[in-house]
Amino acid sequence: MRFAAVLVAFALSLPAFADEPRSLTKPDSFKALVNPSCSHCVDEAKRRAGELKNDDPILCWTRGYSDGGAIPIRFLLAPYRVISDSYGVFVYDPDAGFARGFEPSYNFAFHGWRNGVMTIKDAKDGTLYSSLTGLAFEGPKKGQRLKPIATLTSTWGEWLKAYPNAVAYHMFEKYQPVEVPKTANLDSVKTRPEKVDPRLKADDLVLGVRIGDKTKAFRSDRGKSGTEPVTMTDKIGEEPIVVIFDQGKRAAAAYKPFAHPPRKFQAPRPDKEGVSPPNEGVPLPGYETAKPRDIAFENASVTALKTMWDVAGRGVAGDLKGWTLEPIDSVVCKWFAWSAEYPGTEVHGEATEMVAGKAEFLRLLPKPFAKLTALDAKARTVTLLLDGEKEAKTWPVEPDAEVKVAGFWGRLEQFEPGQRVWVWLKLNRKKEPVAVAMIADEPSTAFIRTTIDAAPEGYAEQVKWLSQRWTEQGLPGTVSIQHVFSGELEVLIDHEGQRWARSLQTGDKVQIVADPPIPAVVKAVSPWRERTQLRLVVGELAAADLKPGERVVVKMTPPPNEVLTSVYPSDIDRPRTKEQSVEWFLASMYCACGISGNVCTGHFYTLASCNPSGCNAPNVARKRLGEMIDQKLTDKQIWDVLLKEKPLMSRPHLLP
Repeated sequence: MRFAAVLVAFALSLPAFADEPRSLTKPDSFKALVNPSCSHCVDEAKRRAGELKNDDPILCWTRGYSDGGAIPIRFLLAPYRVISDSYGVFVYDPDAGFARGFEPSYNFAFHGWRNGVMTIKDAKDGTLYSSLTGLAFEGPKKGQRLKPIATLTSTWGEWLKAYPNAVAYHMFEKYQPVEVPKTANLDSVKTRPEKVDPRLKADDLVLGVRIGDKTKAFRSDRGKSGTEPVTMTDKIGEEPIVVIFDQGKRAAAAYKPFAHPPRKFQAPRPDKEGVSPPNEGVPLPGYETAKPRDIAFENASVTALKTMWDVAGRGVAGDLKGWTLEPIDSVVCKWFAWSAEYPGTEVHGEATEMVAGKAEFLRLLPKPFAKLTALDAKARTVTLLLDGEKEAKTWPVEPDAEVKVAGFWGRLEQFEPGQRVWVWLKLNRKKEPVAVAMIADEPSTAFIRTTIDAAPEGYAEQVKWLSQRWTEQGLPGTVSIQHVFSGELEVLIDHEGQRWARSLQTGDKVQIVADPPIPAVVKAVSPWRERTQLRLVVGELAAADLKPGERVVVKMTPPPNEVLTSVYPSDIDRPRTKEQSVEWFLASMYCACGISGNVCTGHFYTLASCNPSGCNAPNVARKRLGEMIDQKLTDKQIWDVLLKEKPLMSRPHLLP
């Protein structure tokens, strides 16, 4: 722009939900705006005072000459979609919900759509790029990536108030406002993936963050309109980051917690391609010898080192006023677009809180006591005379039903007619009881329904008996995913096998019982609520006949006896990120909140199965665990603290 008028073999591979990309080419749909004339925000606010609105959406670049600049989207990006300039290549894709900038050039123009995301073309060599990621997918530079510049979206009124002298484009009369599209462009929609990663809704706005080949998505609705900005500290891979959300400015961005002293930058001096010589800036008076500094943030506060930081990553008050945080590649966009372009992306853990179920499973289940009059262990049926009923009825027992004997897990064949039992009945969608989901003998019932932690008579013998069955027959589970052509299989091991299964590690050998047996190697082990997810490498077509939902048993080398007797989970203190550690704890402990009766899901299942919108126990636990992890406590140290406070958290129970 002229400033004239101004482990390799077994590494965990994340699931990909993106389809084979679909493209549509329509380069004549929008004409790029190339090298427009410059001005400043304060001047353009006067020039178009009757037309620019305080809530006009804008794209801002936040570093460089004059504190960066702002582009009113309705006037310049909505009609053109691409601005190719010496300050940057700025793109706007309303269908995918983003606007952002890349390194300066005069050569870029709108090209079409791919994955539901706008594509741009370098007219000089014909290379095609995703306008969301900057990654070249076709042409001489395929595989290379455009360098992003620090940008974010906000509103005109807020930005003018904060940065009146920032750069703006000279808004001649020819630049007439075009309303932001309210419906999706049909051509863009045609190229969207048929399947969207189900972790979030397709049109949910996320802040996507990238460092190298690592990415993470954060829901962008943090904070409340009109309040001070809030921060979230996290990691991308091993890199610490700070994410700042400002709902008042309708903005979000990510930075490294690393600040640079104030500098003054020259305006661009572009060559014929729109590229200027490197400009490191000149330290402001008094900062000639100042060195960059690490910044220690705390969640929910944008004050660090006695400095208030705004969403642009600039110190606006305090000791480091005028300093700037180091920006990293981040952009607010729709989830379908981010997950299509980065199918292996992580999602910040709190996103699961937003899509959690709203029902407490145990509240709905009938839980009658009954007399067992007959059973067929092979057919998995029990005949029960429920209390209050006059006639016995035969019920199927769910394949993964919770079977409790002598206070431990058991098998149907251990029950005998005439026993008194406690059963939970599964309901169908009409809320009609259709099967047995849990059956417990009297010692187990008493153990479940008491706060006394002394195991009933016969408990040790039952542990020994079932351990022998696990050794001989394997751990029961359900096939969850079958990757036929990759030679991988995922099995969810039942609740009963939690401690044995989680003692497994990457590289361990196991066997799926079949005819002939299916040898497998453990690729990954992770908790899934009270169950355990085993990702197995099974070889070419070895498990091709297995289907998702099929019941299987997995034989493994028996672990040491202390796996079942230790107060600690078998996979404690393994390397994990902070987020993974928090979720591991929730999947390994049972809720010990004060809710009594047979209603709290997290009492009998793990706390990870609780509804976070109900009693709020999962949210309280996440916060507490995060604080202890930040204090550098080990898993064992945290477990000791929790066990002392809540002794029943280590086993299924129901408070009286």
